[in-house]
Amino acid sequence: MPDPPRAEIALHYVTPIAIGLYLVVAKTLASCFLQKPKGSARLASTQRWRNIAILLCIATHSTVAAELVSAIYQAVTQPSVSPPQDYVVYLILLFLVLLSLTVGLTEDAKPIWRIYLGAWVMALGLEASLLALRLTTTEARGFHAMIQIVSEMLRVGLFLTLTVAGAWFQWSDSRRRIMLADDDDETEALLPSDSDADSDSDSEGSEGGEAYGFPEDSDGEDPEDHRRLRKQQLGRLKAAGSWFNYLKAYKIFLPMLWPSGDRGIQVCLAVAALAVMAERALNLLVPRQLGIIGEELAAGAGDGQMPWKSIGLWILFAALRSEAGLPMVKEMLQVPVRQSTRQKIMTTSFSHVMHLSMDFHNEKSSGELIRAIEQASELQEMLEFVFFTVAPVFVDLLVALIYVYFLFDVYMSLVVLCMGLSYMWIGTKVNSLNTRLLRDYNTTLVQESKIQNEAINTWPTVSQFNRAPFECQRYAQAAMAHRVAAVKYYLAWTVGGGVQSVVMTLGHLLATVLAAYRVSHGLAPLGSFITLAAYWMTIEEPMFEVTYSVRKITQMLTNSERLLQLLSTQPSIVDAPGAAELVLKRGEVSFDDVGFAYDARKPTLRNITFTAQPGQTVALVGETGGGKSTILKLLYRHFDVSSGAIRIDGQDIRAVTLDSLRGQFAVVAQDPALFNLSIRENLRYARLDATDAEVEAACRAAAIHDKILSMPEGYATTVGERGVKLSGGELQRLAIARAILRDAAVVLLDEATSMIDADTEAVIQTALRALSRGRTTFVVAHRLSTVREADRILVIKDGRIAETGTHAQLLASGGHVCPAVFQAGRYAGRGSDYVCRGSEDGAD
Repeated sequence: MPDPPRAEIALHYVTPIAIGLYLVVAKTLASCFLQKPKGSARLASTQRWRNIAILLCIATHSTVAAELVSAIYQAVTQPSVSPPQDYVVYLILLFLVLLSLTVGLTEDAKPIWRIYLGAWVMALGLEASLLALRLTTTEARGFHAMIQIVSEMLRVGLFLTLTVAGAWFQWSDSRRRIMLADDDDETEALLPSDSDADSDSDSEGSEGGEAYGFPEDSDGEDPEDHRRLRKQQLGRLKAAGSWFNYLKAYKIFLPMLWPSGDRGIQVCLAVAALAVMAERALNLLVPRQLGIIGEELAAGAGDGQMPWKSIGLWILFAALRSEAGLPMVKEMLQVPVRQSTRQKIMTTSFSHVMHLSMDFHNEKSSGELIRAIEQASELQEMLEFVFFTVAPVFVDLLVALIYVYFLFDVYMSLVVLCMGLSYMWIGTKVNSLNTRLLRDYNTTLVQESKIQNEAINTWPTVSQFNRAPFECQRYAQAAMAHRVAAVKYYLAWTVGGGVQSVVMTLGHLLATVLAAYRVSHGLAPLGSFITLAAYWMTIEEPMFEVTYSVRKITQMLTNSERLLQLLSTQPSIVDAPGAAELVLKRGEVSFDDVGFAYDARKPTLRNITFTAQPGQTVALVGETGGGKSTILKLLYRHFDVSSGAIRIDGQDIRAVTLDSLRGQFAVVAQDPALFNLSIRENLRYARLDATDAEVEAACRAAAIHDKILSMPEGYATTVGERGVKLSGGELQRLAIARAILRDAAVVLLDEATSMIDADTEAVIQTALRALSRGRTTFVVAHRLSTVREADRILVIKDGRIAETGTHAQLLASGGHVCPAVFQAGRYAGRGSDYVCRGSEDGAD
């Protein structure tokens, strides 16, 4: 059996540490696994229970505070019988643990009772054991011993009451939830609706983001965008079921963040990590060496001897710690690491976007995609911030607690611990409050600017209605709202920083006084006092980083959400497993009972069946929206058919590789776009190895060569973004020249001559006939000059093939396309019928 006093000493240390660790672990697990009570939190009884628990917790604080005051008074008035160190440490740590428990209960609008119940049960068992030991081993009598025993008995009784009450709260809560689910069929969706998500985003209690570890972190620059991203984050977090599963999705970034295969970058990263560890050591060595110098100077004061060795070491350590030392080396090593990681993230993201399918690009705005790629650098910054800033900060704080303990005693560690916890807690609350005030500040600023700009830009309207006084009043109200929000924000920021500074100053003063007391009583050397004075700045600096890091990391996670969603999106059109290269033999294209729908509720194509023989030209005509261009998109495999099959020379296009399939097409789009490069570079984009002579020959065939030569820069002329410097006809002729240069087996012409005048069209038709000769060609046209030459015309109506035949056959049939259409060379759609427009006056 252990000696009872030793058991009591052990319990003094074990009791607060065990309760504190349990609370940290339980709260962390509850947050990671998204645990929160459901349903009952809206009941008034829950709030009453919480208030009762808070009052009982405050009562337990009072018993600890009474013992602590008694111990301090005894130490001051009766130094010979001062309370043992383990007892004082026990009281201080227990007070801090119970304070954190009470604060947590106060901040939880909907407490998870089992967490607090576990803490109260543990506290009851440990405190009861401690009381039993005191009653059986304490021999001292007197006022202080009585306070000790009475306070302990009251505390045990209060913990017993809290345990019973907590068990009742937990049981009632669970029972009421079951009753609500049975009676009201109350359920909660896995993913919130928009209204739920909005409520989650805006709530101030434990609902919404903060319940899951997302603080309100918007900087206010784009509140709506931040709100949308945060809703997506919360939805994905709820769907994941836990933080562990949520963060698993980020493993997609690991290959981009780790420089595998690049030995140089790996060496830079390793040396930078060593530099970070060396900085941690220097944070101790510099003040310690200064303390050694102080002791040597004090020991040899007046003898004229200089401690050059100690001074030299201090200079060396200080130089290595300076901005021209290890920090500069670390930054120099991080530059290539940072740029290498950024390059890998950016190129991977860009490549992923380039390989996504058309359905994705149709739904996404280019600005959103570009922003997602640009914010990829946030990942690299987050990695650097976590490993080179946040992790060293926590190491510094842990080392500080241990170092000051060996430098002085446990009381100094408690001073640092209390100061650090208070500073970080206040900083967290100040950041949370300031974030909300900053959001209000930016909202009022935007509103003020909006009213000002609208009134000035629409001054004629304001003047016409004589509403200048009204607009002035509106602006004055908006300016006043902004003024109030600005005052609140700046005052909160200033006061919050001041409170943190007060905490830091009080901690510094208390540590200095304690250190001076220890030195004056011969309990510590003078050098320790000097070391502490020099080391204190190292303790202060990490405090701000800790309070800032939570918001910084959360903001980085929010910004990386765009990129995570982008990289998690898989293309809908991919190579099938075991896909083979397309073997082009004759160029026969067949559609076999093809059906397709962009939206399952509304079919776009139905029962499309035809065969284009090698070398044939197949024209697709019909009303706008009938599905003509969709047929070309399916052939190019921008989308996959919903039913049926498309085959080229008997090979299902879904069974061949995309590269080999698309490499057989030359396309002239209805709305061609060029890069902001020279004409020659744009044309050569069709075939990268084309010679200048081949480029010019293609332009001659497309009747654009002479026009290009008439330009000041000729083929070196830059066409502008998307070809804005060229006319519509010039754009189409360049697109046709590009298709000619492509020299592909299958040609797709989607309104290829819609922007060309009649004279130029005659020239281009000759080029198109030459382009189509020997190639399978598909033509979508509203102008029938090309249709007349087609080997086969398909009339597409309501997603079906309404008629098929040659120009002469359709002219003779008089079906959906009336003779006057072909005679006039044009047609127009109105409703579901074609309208003949043969007369010049437009009469139908």
